[in-house]
Amino acid sequence: MKAHRALVIAFGVLVALFAVAFAFTLRAGFRQLEAAFNHENEFIPTRLYSDVERIRPPMGKSKLLKRLKALGYASTSPDADTLQITLHPFDYPVDALLSADDPTRGLAGKGIRFRFDGGKNPALAKIEAETAPGAFGEIPAVSLEPESIATLSRADTEGKREIRRVLKFEDIPAPIWQAIISIEDPRFLEHPGLDPRGIARAIWVNVKNARLQQGGSTITAQLVKNLMARRTRNLALKFNELFLSLLLEMKTSKEQILERYLNEVYLGQVGSYEVHGVAEGARLFYGKDLNELHLGEIALMAGLIRGPGFYSPYRYRERAIERQKLVLKKMVEAGFIAEDEAKEAEKLPLRFRPPSSVANKAPYFTDFVKAEMIRQLKDRISEADIAAAGFRVYTTLDPDLAELAQESVAKGVASLEKKLNIDSAANPEDRIEGAMAVVEHSTGFMRALVGGRNYAETTFNRILNMKRQVGSTFKPLVYLTAFLQGTDPSGLAYSTGYPVEDAPWTLTYDNGRQKWSPRNYEKEYLGWIPMRLALVKSINTVAAKLGVQVGIPAVIETARALGIQSDLPEVPSLALGVAELSPVELVTAYSTIANHGVQDELTAIRAITQDDGTVFAKFVFNAKQVFPPAPIDLLIEAMKGVFTEGTAIAASAYGFDRPAAGKTGTTSSYRDAWFAGFTPDLTTVVWVGADQNQSLTEKQIEEVGKSKKRKKKRPIQLTGASGALPIWADFMKHALEDEAPTPFPVSDHLKRMKLDRYTGREAQLFCPSDQQIEEWVQKDAEPKGTSCESKYPDTISETTL
Repeated sequence: MKAHRALVIAFGVLVALFAVAFAFTLRAGFRQLEAAFNHENEFIPTRLYSDVERIRPPMGKSKLLKRLKALGYASTSPDADTLQITLHPFDYPVDALLSADDPTRGLAGKGIRFRFDGGKNPALAKIEAETAPGAFGEIPAVSLEPESIATLSRADTEGKREIRRVLKFEDIPAPIWQAIISIEDPRFLEHPGLDPRGIARAIWVNVKNARLQQGGSTITAQLVKNLMARRTRNLALKFNELFLSLLLEMKTSKEQILERYLNEVYLGQVGSYEVHGVAEGARLFYGKDLNELHLGEIALMAGLIRGPGFYSPYRYRERAIERQKLVLKKMVEAGFIAEDEAKEAEKLPLRFRPPSSVANKAPYFTDFVKAEMIRQLKDRISEADIAAAGFRVYTTLDPDLAELAQESVAKGVASLEKKLNIDSAANPEDRIEGAMAVVEHSTGFMRALVGGRNYAETTFNRILNMKRQVGSTFKPLVYLTAFLQGTDPSGLAYSTGYPVEDAPWTLTYDNGRQKWSPRNYEKEYLGWIPMRLALVKSINTVAAKLGVQVGIPAVIETARALGIQSDLPEVPSLALGVAELSPVELVTAYSTIANHGVQDELTAIRAITQDDGTVFAKFVFNAKQVFPPAPIDLLIEAMKGVFTEGTAIAASAYGFDRPAAGKTGTTSSYRDAWFAGFTPDLTTVVWVGADQNQSLTEKQIEEVGKSKKRKKKRPIQLTGASGALPIWADFMKHALEDEAPTPFPVSDHLKRMKLDRYTGREAQLFCPSDQQIEEWVQKDAEPKGTSCESKYPDTISETTL
């Protein structure tokens, strides 16, 4: 009897201890829950903005209208050729985007009139600003405020990003919460935090299936789980959540719980972002505010809550629509809408915002900016804190150019696949990708960066994470090295008319252990030609011999001065572009050439301010003359010929017809194709190719070898002229369409000279006219002496180092 009594007492003590422990645990849990519930979301994300848009004649009317629409301007038309807006106020950081005395700063809130000419394609003719009520005066230009392009969000433990907007309950249209409680918790307005009917139903389903399959959670319990950061399922947590739900209902009103839930609810994954809250869901799925949604859109969004991935309208549209119909049916059963309203809602169109534009407006550029912020601010703020720092990051992005660049890459790559008869959907290993970098070389501002054909399909950013052999786009660096040295080993000055021989040639090096015989792409030889033509025609034999003549270490030194930082192998084939570079490195080098030897440190960030406008960091121009202008100008003269008689002559057929200079690039495996070129205004580099490391030809041969019965596929050959140039030309044509063609400035450091084609020296007066060629020479490094030889120098078919 005593033993039995002792057992009862011990059991009672254990129960009491358990009850006390549970009470303490519950109390601690509720304190955590209450703190999370009452915590106002003070998270101010870091936001990225584009550069200011300088509006001036003769901008096209269509481009201006597009920019005004993107910035949310409402316009009026006093007459057919006039557009009037009220300039938005904007808190410009001091001296970072606009100078302190810029007239635009004083025009906020005032009327601006844009007057257009009456042409077929109207262009801006004059801008007027309001000087007094009803009075306007002409101004030369006006700046439009930066456009918001992206928001950086905090990362959770899984590395995902969250975006959310918080609204008050009274600002949320009633059909939103009515749809959600109808499908998620029909008895929400009646139960005290837990629903016995729902729990009984869940128990029955779980017992029947012999596993934890359904939870019977109320909206309150779901909110508790979200606020407590609980996404795992086990009975202990479910039991704890039941009591916490009861306590929460006792302490707060139904309206408060519903408001918090509607701002917290998880609606799925779009791109690399988690969508939280109905306000953000409406914007990201439909591109609308909540009050703009029709009943059909509301019902579909409400249906996502139970399984955001399972019911994703992007991946399983029909499944999502079936779920939408169920939500409408539940709303009828709950008495929120009539049956006729539900039927009408089912017929309403559903237009989803494309996933590619959901997260931000320039995702590849945004990735680059984030990487730059981490690199440049590492001594001032941690990587984890950047997104939550509330920074306003004013970038160099031109939204119109960024959109054009993305369109040109996507369209050009798709066209290339069609031309090559590639079905990348059926054969993803054959998929061709593309990248583009656009720089305003006079400032060093990166205006657009495209790291792939579609960010929604793959977030791999080839601007940040890819290095490839650059092929013949490296050759101008070899020629520049020669122009910098001034003369060859015999003392003859290098010029665009310097005679070079395109012929079979073998190099023996490495103490006789290695031989190299470069070949031309065309598999033919032109004989003796001017140096300019060798570059224009991208002759491999000439570039290879010239690289050896000037010295590969000297070529590497030139590359470093132009801003190339990657490893450069000290081998003869470096002259033909075996170095693996990123698109940004290549555009850095070419923008320095385009800027006549003046190197501006390339930047994607103009300024960073804190949320209150205090400047946190500002880009400081640090331009330096890395090369004298004469050798650079000589190189530009040669590169201009690439468009008029060289490998880019087809650019005019693609609609690009204005002064430009550049170079194609093709790797020996035809896996990578490049075009790097510039006008007096912009420098742009384009890459197209396959992501896999082995060459397309080798891969296809390998695949064919696996089965003799399999028909051998035609090798895919990508070249700079056929692959990258069309994309470059398409982009540049549209990017500069509002600007009159600008010629390259005449160099003060060069002069034209009639040369003896056989020697490269100044031609004697009595030389036959067909032996004289008029070419460019450096004023301070002119060929010495005159000549009128009867033949070219002797052929050198082999060189030993």
